[in-house]
Amino acid sequence: MTESGTQLWRITIPVVATAGEVEALADRIVETLCPDHEHDGPCPLPWALRITDGGSLSKAEQRRLREEIDSTNDPA
Repeated sequence: MTESGTQLWRITIPVVATAGEVEALADRIVETLCPDHEHDGPCPLPWALRITDGGSLSKAEQRRLREEIDSTNDPA
């Protein structure tokens, strides 16, 4: 934790979507984190975005993420 009380976090959002949907989602995330993308200097809220094609993950990791999605979206 820093003197200002901030600390490093990781937010993970696995999704099942088309490439176009992922691009649109990424654009919305960027807009949320940095609404003034033409500002001078670094963003007031430091951030990074990494998108990984699920096909590059191990079968076990793909299965774990799909199970996580299923449990999050369980209608019960």
